[in-house]
Amino acid sequence: MKLSLLFLCLSLSLSLAAQRSSNDLNGTWTFAIDPLKVGETNQWFDISFPADKFDKVNVPHCFSVDQRYAFYTGTAWYFRKFKATAPKGQHVWLKFDAVFYKAKVWLNGKRVAQHEGGYTPFETDVTSFLQQDNILAVQVNNEWDTTTLPGAKTSVLYEPANASQVYPWINYGGITRPVQLLTMPAVDISNAKITTNPDLEKGSAVVQINAFIRNSTAEEVITPVDAVVYQEKNILQRLRFKQQPVTIKPGETKLVMLSATLPAKQVKLWSQDAPELYRAEISCGMDTFTTRFGIRKVEVRGTSLLLNGIPIKMAGGNRPLDYPGVGSMDPMTVLEKDMLLMKRGSMELSRISHYPVSADLLNKADELGLLIIAEAGNWQMTPKQMSDSMMRHKYRSQMQEMIAHDWNHPSVIAYSLGNEFQAQKEEGKAWVRDMRTFVRNIDSTRLITFASNTVQSSLLKKPEEEASQYVDFISTNIYGNHLKALQHIHELYPEKPVYISEFGWRTDQVASEENRIVLFKKAMADIRQCSYIIGASVWTFNDYLSRFPGSAADGSRPWGLVTLDRKERGLYKVWQEEMSPAVLAITGKQGNTITIRLTVRKDFPGYPLNAYNLLCNGENLPVKYLKPGEFQEWTIDLKEGKAITALMKPGGYTILEKILE
Repeated sequence: MKLSLLFLCLSLSLSLAAQRSSNDLNGTWTFAIDPLKVGETNQWFDISFPADKFDKVNVPHCFSVDQRYAFYTGTAWYFRKFKATAPKGQHVWLKFDAVFYKAKVWLNGKRVAQHEGGYTPFETDVTSFLQQDNILAVQVNNEWDTTTLPGAKTSVLYEPANASQVYPWINYGGITRPVQLLTMPAVDISNAKITTNPDLEKGSAVVQINAFIRNSTAEEVITPVDAVVYQEKNILQRLRFKQQPVTIKPGETKLVMLSATLPAKQVKLWSQDAPELYRAEISCGMDTFTTRFGIRKVEVRGTSLLLNGIPIKMAGGNRPLDYPGVGSMDPMTVLEKDMLLMKRGSMELSRISHYPVSADLLNKADELGLLIIAEAGNWQMTPKQMSDSMMRHKYRSQMQEMIAHDWNHPSVIAYSLGNEFQAQKEEGKAWVRDMRTFVRNIDSTRLITFASNTVQSSLLKKPEEEASQYVDFISTNIYGNHLKALQHIHELYPEKPVYISEFGWRTDQVASEENRIVLFKKAMADIRQCSYIIGASVWTFNDYLSRFPGSAADGSRPWGLVTLDRKERGLYKVWQEEMSPAVLAITGKQGNTITIRLTVRKDFPGYPLNAYNLLCNGENLPVKYLKPGEFQEWTIDLKEGKAITALMKPGGYTILEKILE
């Protein structure tokens, strides 16, 4: 009995020792700028180099906003000492969530990694380089040129020479996202992709798991792979997948596919007002990989965008990564505030950034029911750059890293292949055609688009003259003459939905905020005449800093509904009312009693209300299920001659406040 117990304890201890674990390397590092770029030549990465004498910084760190090196552009170095060894039978991986823009990494004097791309994660196996006491050196460079993504343009005739040398946001340099040491079993699950296919009639859903099993040993391995999925709100109802054995050669990564059907009683669809989330636990030998996912169906049918079979038309916002004192690091305090402001502004369908965003942002989007169009890299690349094989390789690399990072987030419904490039040129058309094929070979479950500023040109007479012929829905950046531009796009592509990926007005280029509100309402009147519009995303949600020609004297580009430090401008409140999916009005009045009507918009934005509430003079009034065009009425008593109302989404998000009297 004692022997059996001892064997059990020993087995448990070995099992626990082999499980994956993570140790963050955030916190205090030493740092130095290297403007003359002598660090590598002089071997600053060597273990004998006295880096302890450099300045102290806290990682994640953005040297561009550190007042000691404010807006520095060039090479810089980070150093960190730590204790760690690789447990027997396990491998240790060094992971960076993002380093802007180029990185070289040395561990104990040996080069272990090199990466280009400022917003995507990368990792490397450092098992054989670890010692008891370790020294990590990271060289970072945030310069841009005509070979970086994003970057400067090669020579073009359509804009001033100085504008082609920069891109319009700050090149915030540094180790801007977390750093971790990941200890993994020698045979582990390097990644997993979850796809779902709900049957909207039967209510069931097929869940497919693609698990990437990695063998870091020197021997062939046969191991079982299995999985279980469950709803986060109901962990007791679990769906187990049939175990599948896999044989993996030394150094090989093999794809294993598992599939099972969730019965209707266990299916809760993810949507903007009911963001139901599931969790998958995938096991392979001693390793368990856990990820969240959602069950939802996104499709284009004619000129409509459907979520779970229901047509949706939604507002959105572009959110440049910029906040005073932190630059592009996006701490949770800023991120959570912004996501709530966007949710309360009904900004629920957004091409949110010109570059890959963090896992934290996508996790919040998953939880809040925000739909995201993910974009990587191609900001106004020239025809010469788009046809350059090296640039295409860099773009594919960054796009692949973004997709592998984002693909389990239900919030991500589409991929954008770039922004404002010359889509009417042959090089632009070839770019969209080729990159669409590339993306679909990695992930065929998302829609494809790109943000065009040429599709609205009156010079285009045929759909084959512009790259939008290859996308699932048109995305267009429009600044003025909205109705004319939209009607022209629809004439070119009458069978495709249209998403306005950018529209807006700079505060310093209008007479006043009141004038900006007038222009916005005029644009909304134009948009509401176009039944094929599926979304309209403001440029921008927030102000941001820039060195692009034409920026304000304080270095900002003040396009935002909110300022750089997130103070709401007058347009934000008007935006809330205009982009609410429903309107409130008085339809009758008798003495101190009024009848109020809540009507769901049937033009734009447009989608059903489900489980909403109307707060009126402190009383909660449940809203029944209402489709676009339907309404509900209540008779209420005024308090002090008025009714203070607030329309609330499921989750308690106030999207419309109005005083009726």
